[in-house]
Formats: sequence, C-alpha cells, structure tokens
Amino acid sequence: MSRTHVCVVGHGVAGRLHERLLSRLGFTVTVVDPVTEVLPADAQPTEAPKYRRIADVPHDAPVDVWSVCSPTATHLRTVAEVLDRDPAARLLVEKPVCRSGEGPVLAALLRRYERSRLVVMNQYRHAQAVPVLRAMKDELAPGYPVSGVRVGFGKDRREDIAAGRFVDHDYGVFGYEWLHMLALVSGVLPTGTYDRYLLTDPSKHDVRVAVDRELTSTAAHETTTVDDLTIELYSTIVGPDAHPLVPSPKWMAPPHGGTESRQRLVEITAGPVRFTLELDPVTLPGGTALERNTHRLSVEGPDLRREWFFHDSPMDNALRWSMGALLTEPGPPGIDLRPISRISRLAEVARAREAPLPTAHSPATPSARL
Repeated sequence: MSRTHVCVVGHGVAGRLHERLLSRLGFTVTVVDPVTEVLPADAQPTEAPKYRRIADVPHDAPVDVWSVCSPTATHLRTVAEVLDRDPAARLLVEKPVCRSGEGPVLAALLRRYERSRLVVMNQYRHAQAVPVLRAMKDELAPGYPVSGVRVGFGKDRREDIAAGRFVDHDYGVFGYEWLHMLALVSGVLPTGTYDRYLLTDPSKHDVRVAVDRELTSTAAHETTTVDDLTIELYSTIVGPDAHPLVPSPKWMAPPHGGTESRQRLVEITAGPVRFTLELDPVTLPGGTALERNTHRLSVEGPDLRREWFFHDSPMDNALRWSMGALLTEPGPPGIDLRPISRISRLAEVARAREAPLPTAHSPATPSARL
C-alpha cells in the first residue's frame, strides 16, 4: 500500500519544519519552491524530491495533501492553482490563511470547489497546556470567574529578517504571532466571551502600535474589556527594546538569562488566584534552558504557590489533527475567518492612528541589533 503523499509548497522556515515533521510521521513528502537548491547554512539537508512549480509535480503520484507554507501574499494564488489542478484537493495552509481583504475571495473559491477541504494551521489551538490550565483553574479557584486574561508573544526577529526571512507588510506585527495569541485566548475565555470579543471594535479600545517604515510595525499592545473581563495582548518582533510608546509590559518579564529571545506567556486571573503558563521555551532562574516543548504552569494565591512542568508538542498535535481532518470523514469544520478579520482591523487601526517612527529597528541600519 502506498503511503500518503504530501506536497509542501514553500521551503522556508515553516516549509522545512512541515517537511521534517511530516516525514517523521511516515508521510511521503515532496517540495515545491522556486529556489530549491538554496538553503540557509543551518538548514538540514533534505532527500525529498524538489520542484520549482506546482505544475512540475508529476501526476503519476497523486498528491493527497498540499501543505502551503509560502509567504502569506501568495496563499490565495497558490490555493487557486492547486484547486485548478485538483478540484477535490486537500490543503493545509499556514497562518495567516490570506491577506487582509482576501477572506471573501477565499470563501467564494472554496464554495466553488465544494469537494475540496482546507484547514488552517495554528499550532497553539492544539496545545494541551491550555486544557491543563483550565483544569487547574477549576480545581484551585472554584467558584471564581475569570476576570483577566493576558497573552504575550515576543521574539527578536531582526537577525532572521536581515538574512532574508519574510516580512509581513500587510498585517505588520499582527501577522506574526497575533493569530497564535487569539487561539490561546479562545481556549481560556468563558463560553461565548471569545465570540463577543472578536466582534468588538479595536478602534474603541486601547491599541498601541510601534510603526516602522521598513518593518511596517514592530510591537503592539491591546487592552479590551468585554463581559467585565479584561483581555490584554502584547507582541513584539524586535525583542523587549521596542519603541518607548509601546514598552514591554511588566507582566511580560524577559527570560531568566541565556540568549533565547522568544517568549510565549498566558496568564489568567480568577478571584485572588493568578495562573501563569509559560510555553516553550522555558528557562530556569539560573539561565538553564529546559528541553524543547517543555512548559511550566505556576499558580499564586493566598497561602498558595505551586508549579508544574510538562511536555507537549503543539506542532505535532496540530499536524496530526490537520491530516486526520483532511483525510477522514466527516470533514473539518468550516474555516473561521473571524481572527483574520480581527487582525485586519487591528492593522487598519495602526495605520490610522500612528505616524511613522524612525527606522531604528530596521535590519538595514547599524542600530538594528541594539
């Protein structure tokens, strides 16, 4: 029996990760990328067959799933090309699924090809740490409603950008981690509150953005109140030294030493108890980095201080779920375009409110690596 064939379109950072993980899961993988022979120095070599165009992929080995990992601006065009080749195609598309304003076009395209299936990749929707967080809240703060949610994702991407990695000029900072953060918010908010939150108008709430001529925007901090619950999101792509108008909040403390700039933090408050979930990477106070996919949950309250460490790979979870949803019956639920609409409106608010700032964080300037 032949193995399931997955064709990864786009062989950048995300595409190489998809290729490696899907191969480990036992799938046959091929790659489509217009520059197939050039890889970063630190990239692992691949044995997957490579083609420059979708049209070059042989028809004698049918593709069961297309994994679209090319830049966001090409997603809609790539999906249309795949569906033109195979009207019943199964597609796994990296987030954001499309550019702002393209959601209705994508929805119409999928209605036209009614036998097709499309799943949007968002690994943190499948993070098992979130059910653990909810369970601990129910056990240690019973009877108290959630009164506050904070989610922060930070990373210094300047070196990657200087090396040629994709820059999101459409959504700006909201196109990198914000959809991940929204997935985590949806997992910890009470039923219905997330839906009402997505419908709020960002222009009527506190949204601060550091705009940059080269990178579009480098940091954002949103605070919204809905159902008497405060939701606070923060993200930066230049590390903690973002523009002074959008400083890293105190609850988004930098890692304990080491050289890792990534932070993935979820915090909820229920009555007098605070729950803090640190997603991989986790660093101990002395600067020791823990094994990949290790997460830490800390709880603080009156006469209460507890801590757990546990291991889970959201990326593996998401790939397994996505492949199952694409290849088995019944099919996946319809695509939820509300998060795309949300970050589109946030990007609009940023463009309307903020005057361009000096390009202090541009990777092309000497001050880029402060």
